[in-house]
Amino acid sequence: MKIRWRLHEGKEHGIIVETVPKDVDLVVVPDAGSNDYEQHKQLHDMGIPVIILDHHDCEKESEHAIVVNSQLSPEYENKQLSGVGITYKFMKVLDELLGVSYADDYLDLVAIGNIADSQDMRSLETRYYVNKGLSNIQNKLLSAIYKKQEYSTKGKINITSTSFYINPLINACIRVGTMEEKTQMMNAFLETDEKIYYKRNDVYEDIYTNTARLLGNIKARQGRMRDKSLLLIEEKISNKNLLENKLLIVNVTNLLDKNLTGLVANSLKDQYKRGTILVRYNDVEQAMTGSIRGYDKSEVKDLKTFLQQTGKFDFVEGHSNAAGLKISPQNLIEANEIINERLKYIDNDGTHEVDFIVNSKKLTKKFIKEVSEYQDIWGYKVEEPLVAIENIEINTEDIYLNGKTSKTLKFTYKNIDYIKYFSNEDEWNELVNKGECIVLNVVGRCGINEYQGKKTYQIIIEDYSVTKVKEKEFVF
Repeated sequence: MKIRWRLHEGKEHGIIVETVPKDVDLVVVPDAGSNDYEQHKQLHDMGIPVIILDHHDCEKESEHAIVVNSQLSPEYENKQLSGVGITYKFMKVLDELLGVSYADDYLDLVAIGNIADSQDMRSLETRYYVNKGLSNIQNKLLSAIYKKQEYSTKGKINITSTSFYINPLINACIRVGTMEEKTQMMNAFLETDEKIYYKRNDVYEDIYTNTARLLGNIKARQGRMRDKSLLLIEEKISNKNLLENKLLIVNVTNLLDKNLTGLVANSLKDQYKRGTILVRYNDVEQAMTGSIRGYDKSEVKDLKTFLQQTGKFDFVEGHSNAAGLKISPQNLIEANEIINERLKYIDNDGTHEVDFIVNSKKLTKKFIKEVSEYQDIWGYKVEEPLVAIENIEINTEDIYLNGKTSKTLKFTYKNIDYIKYFSNEDEWNELVNKGECIVLNVVGRCGINEYQGKKTYQIIIEDYSVTKVKEKEFVF
């Protein structure tokens, strides 16, 4: 049996019939395709059967394809298993039919797929597969990526470290990698064991080491593209007063690479703490197309359904808080008016829902240690606790900005380090120029950094506010 696989050029989903070879006997589509009814019929009429292995919401079961989709089954309770999980279930059935046992060898891929797709980790079945997969990384490329990222992950393999330092590298290649780069990544995942020439050292090295480095370079390239576009988009948000709307809706035509739409929407919804819609004019469709990202802590818990209920969108398809859309320009204006009316009593005031409120003088290392001990538990919908620390008095001369490119804001209070990553000189200058001493309220997460046997207790700052400026001599 000969298996052929193909990749999309960009971050598309679903079936593109024109790319399916005419001589194939079967088409298998993982993690997409449930709603591609027209494409199912086209392939069916060509005599090519189709199997869909998916978890996305869909209107109905296809008449011209075999659709294995957890959302369509009233008997299968776990709706929080991603497309890779459905594919694993399909492989388990094949194992049983063929009298073999191969599916469990791929549980590490099942784990990272469910983490990357932000599946609800309160689901015991999903959590089980994730725990099993992360406890036994077998894929050679995955092992190489974890090794490359050991400094960032501090050698820990859990949901949080995978979310922040492993999956983003793979995602970057899918979004902005060339077809040659994506093909190399796929070959590495398939463990082809080939050698790749590394020009810098004039050596041939294994594909796994080479690809892990390549993915890091692609991630850096994506970051530069994202940051450049973010500046333009933030400027537009300010100039057009777009934050006056209850949802952040931005026309990013000519401002943002299409393949970065979802990624940038994620950044903006976290930055502005509200559901975000990014659209661009599509000449072929003669409509606005784009992506939505819902803000979990807002009043709108299911942004996809909320938008569908306006009756103005041609479609909003995908997950409840991460989906694609299509709408006419005029309908988008009308939809925005409807949204503002329906959410008129909702304040986007940038407040945080926290799990603990602690006075800075009562925050102890023991508390940080106890919270940090549960680090392997945290995941989507089982979020790491947020802690509000009040009344931190700090001399501004003791606030430091470290790092050459990626800046880190840091100060120490009562032997606990407060750290804010991805800061900049403007932020630092604004703080230190307020006066000789400031009083801060901080919202952050607990952490422990261990280096050469020494443990440093930390609060990783998510947000902060200056509540008071004081004279230096009053600080004790």
